Amino acid sequence: MVDYEIPEYPYTKPRIVVSKCLEFENVRYDGSVIHCQTVRNMMQFADFIKVCPEVEIGLGVPRYPIRIVLVDGEKRLIQPITLSDLTEKMDNFTDTFLKELPPVDGFIFKSGSPTIGMRDIKIYSDKVKGLVVDRGNGFFAEKILRDYIDYPMEEDDRLKNNIIRHHFLTKLFAFADLRKVKESGSIEKLKQFNQYNHYLFRLYNHDISLKLDELVENKSSLKFDAILKEYERIMPHIFSREPKSNEFIDVANETFLNIVSSLNIVEEKYLTQIIKKYTDNRLTYDALLEILKFYVMRFSDSKKEYSRLFFPYPEELKTESETERDRDFWANFPIASEQSKVHLH
Repeated sequence: MVDYEIPEYPYTKPRIVVSKCLEFENVRYDGSVIHCQTVRNMMQFADFIKVCPEVEIGLGVPRYPIRIVLVDGEKRLIQPITLSDLTEKMDNFTDTFLKELPPVDGFIFKSGSPTIGMRDIKIYSDKVKGLVVDRGNGFFAEKILRDYIDYPMEEDDRLKNNIIRHHFLTKLFAFADLRKVKESGSIEKLKQFNQYNHYLFRLYNHDISLKLDELVENKSSLKFDAILKEYERIMPHIFSREPKSNEFIDVANETFLNIVSSLNIVEEKYLTQIIKKYTDNRLTYDALLEILKFYVMRFSDSKKEYSRLFFPYPEELKTESETERDRDFWANFPIASEQSKVHLH
């Protein structure tokens, strides 16, 4: 009997460091909690390590705002109303936090925060009324970026974008799965992880995926610890950038070559036309992916290798399409007057 299912590779719950003000507690400077749909959606699928650096160093809720200020060319964390310099307190807390942090898989931070914001944070020329002279990272986030440079990291505002969110979740669950492999201490688990991610890794970076294949084949007879250490070093570079359309075309064509011998003339012609439509930008990525999924389920002998390409993270985390499918576009049109209606008898 032909198996029409893509074999599942169980998802590992990611362990995520998250800004405490995102959905969890009213700890923002004004006493509010910030809505973040991605965090809310992930609550049943992830374990969160919640942190608010400003509260952790003793600032209350609500509290006076703080800012990053250039003082003699050095960045300092200042509370303008009180003129308090919080730099040392924040540095000490961050160093302790990082030292005690267990293995994690990713980070979700509050945008715009002078402590936990990751990018484009205002840096002022004066403690009270200075102008914005530069932009950079928050005090807490800067050390995270330094120590976890290749890890999945995003801010709440950017996660509203479907493409950014998709790539963040894809990378996040791959990191979580690899952490579980490491905890297992099994070369067979590592081989399975590599197999189920085969085409996902091909999509993101063909050359690095080949290196990982060679590593798990272990032709040099390395011990598991050495293989895993090198695998951990190389794998994050797979996700150093999002894949381009030409790389997806390469994966689609490779899939076509793998199954073409099983297709009849009509099926072969149809799939060729579909790939051509995507190449000509007349078909979306999601549409081609769904069609490829059907063909792989129907005809491929190597379904495991497609598992994470088609299902990189739980389906429940996929949000509604940005298009307004099934919307009643006629609902807002004025009803025709009785005089203009055509009566059918």
